[in-house]
Amino acid sequence: MEYELDEMRQQMAMLKDKLDNQTIVNDRFIRRSMRESVSTINKRYLIVSVLALVMIPYCYWAFVLLNGLSLGVWIAVVVMMLAVVGFCYFNGRALRDPELMNASLVEAKRKVTKAKKRDNDWLYVGIPMAMAWVVWVAYEMAQKTGSNAIVIGCVAGAVVGAFIGLKVHFKTQRHYSDVLEQIEELEKEA
Repeated sequence: MEYELDEMRQQMAMLKDKLDNQTIVNDRFIRRSMRESVSTINKRYLIVSVLALVMIPYCYWAFVLLNGLSLGVWIAVVVMMLAVVGFCYFNGRALRDPELMNASLVEAKRKVTKAKKRDNDWLYVGIPMAMAWVVWVAYEMAQKTGSNAIVIGCVAGAVVGAFIGLKVHFKTQRHYSDVLEQIEELEKEA
């Protein structure tokens, strides 16, 4: 009887070790997946920042030199693009922390939730700012050319830009949600 009891204890210990190893592997897999999602968000912020910086000289050429619009239009572009770069840097700062995925789950969840909310709140600033700028450009172009056809072009460009921008935004929000779901899954296992 004593022999059978010892054998059962050994089997239970082996089973417990296997379960612990499986939990560790699962934890590593989830954290790696979280790192990949965070990396995707950071890459997207980097691409948006680079494009915003490229837009500054391009818009000077396209609006001021090529079309003769006021310098104010270009200055507004500079302010908006620098705001975009600043936002991308500021919001991505917590996500670029190499210790984020090794930190406590509560802290990681707090930082990611905050970044997701800021990313979503940016629409309340970015959309009105862009709409006002498009109206300004359309007005100046219509005044310069005397044609309303240019207004249609500005509106069409704004619609296409808004579609692309919102598609990128919702994709980024999905990545944030993925990271938060993975953190919650780790919390359940803990």
